[in-house]
Amino acid sequence: MPVMGLAPNILAPLQRGSLIFPDRTVSGPDGKVSYREMMGRVRRLAGSLSKMGVGRGDIVAVLDVNSVRFMELAYAVGLLDAILMPVNFRQPPMLVSEMFSEAPPKLVLYSKPFEGLAKLAGRARLFDLSGYDSLLEGEPVEGEPDPDADYVLLYTSGTTGKPKGVLYPQWKMVLGGLSIAWQLSAYETPARLGSGDVILSLIPMFHILSWGSIFIAPYLGARLVFIDKFSPETVAKAIREEGVTWMNAVPTMLVMLLEAGVPLKGVKILVGGSPLTASLASKLEDAGARYSVIYGATDMLAASISIVTDHTGPGEVRSTTHPVPFAELRVVKPDGTPAAPGEMGEILYRSPWMPSGYYKRPEKTREAFRNGWFHTGDIGVPTPDGGVKVLDRVKDAVKSGGEWIPTSILESIIGEVPGVSMAAVVPVEHEKWGERPVALYTGTASPEEVRRHLEKAVEEGRIAKWWMPDHIFHVDEMPLTSTGKINKLSLRELARKLVKG
Repeated sequence: MPVMGLAPNILAPLQRGSLIFPDRTVSGPDGKVSYREMMGRVRRLAGSLSKMGVGRGDIVAVLDVNSVRFMELAYAVGLLDAILMPVNFRQPPMLVSEMFSEAPPKLVLYSKPFEGLAKLAGRARLFDLSGYDSLLEGEPVEGEPDPDADYVLLYTSGTTGKPKGVLYPQWKMVLGGLSIAWQLSAYETPARLGSGDVILSLIPMFHILSWGSIFIAPYLGARLVFIDKFSPETVAKAIREEGVTWMNAVPTMLVMLLEAGVPLKGVKILVGGSPLTASLASKLEDAGARYSVIYGATDMLAASISIVTDHTGPGEVRSTTHPVPFAELRVVKPDGTPAAPGEMGEILYRSPWMPSGYYKRPEKTREAFRNGWFHTGDIGVPTPDGGVKVLDRVKDAVKSGGEWIPTSILESIIGEVPGVSMAAVVPVEHEKWGERPVALYTGTASPEEVRRHLEKAVEEGRIAKWWMPDHIFHVDEMPLTSTGKINKLSLRELARKLVKG
């Protein structure tokens, strides 16, 4: 239920920004508007959508890059108590078609490059966003939306299987998004965020509405910057021309920025999506960037963010995160008993904004949502001050001889090898041990150099000898998911083929 009886509707963050910081702006590939201007545009936009037949409970799908118009559409759809469906245009057409079949939209708003995907929506009405300006001429919709109305249908990225839908009502999405702002503004953390910052949101809107950036920025009064396509050149331009001071990103993006020499000195970065290796963290520090780590997912929203506590020092923010306000994390061993500090187990999560389950997937819901807790499928280690060190996905961890091998630790050590750009470790079936680890990496280093470095780590006691990968393979490139994470499903298949020769 809402925290302390508070049930904010979807307009609350923008209304706050338009009143307290009316002249702060949102800019993107389609222009720049102030929060005051955006508030009026959203009401007129809602009027046009209403005239097109959109009302409470109707699904409105959007196929577009990060932009001012996408942010405005997200608010306008909520004003009508309708359901926003931000579509992952990087998914294969077959998966997009399946999503549309599971959740048929009444209206699909699309930009030209995604017209083909929009046409997969069956009987839905289609609207080309090249005519977006005409939508801003509608009769303004007054009043307030219902905080309990279903608001956004998000789909998981499919890192460990087929994408699953998660439906959030307005108040849950707002509180879940703002939990990031609360953690980053109230506590000591390297990527501290405040009203004086300029946010460059590199996370796509189809991934938790750019990690809640469209709520966080107006709520705090920070300026918000979007770019339509990620590249080192576009990021460097935004930093230079917009004065960016803060950004969110997944590790693979940061690898690309560092390799291209993009100046990151003084920039604060919220990193998430996959573990931040010690090697990449060191390179960020050498570049003068400051980072904090976020742990969360489509089916949790924000769960925890690294902060400095009496127990966790500044040097541990890479590996340890703490629950955001009102969220709880618990680590349990396979037998269901609580894990003590230093022991590994599965991470369980709950919060006021935790969803009730997966959209139209009762079996998957029963598997993951049990006894008031969400079973994340992630392996972690609890710390004495309530923090958690997230090590791996249960599905990604190698279970060899009945014991877990956390692949993120191996990946971090491989990343220390000069010449290694990206590294991943995946399980491959083994007749005796059940599974054994196989390492794959990109870069100029040789497999022999990687193996020698791992053997040295064994000698130093950093990893157990039985954790050593059975095989180490160089690959030309890493397969990535639609959200920029390393695609371990694809890598498992590749590793199996390479092992068989």
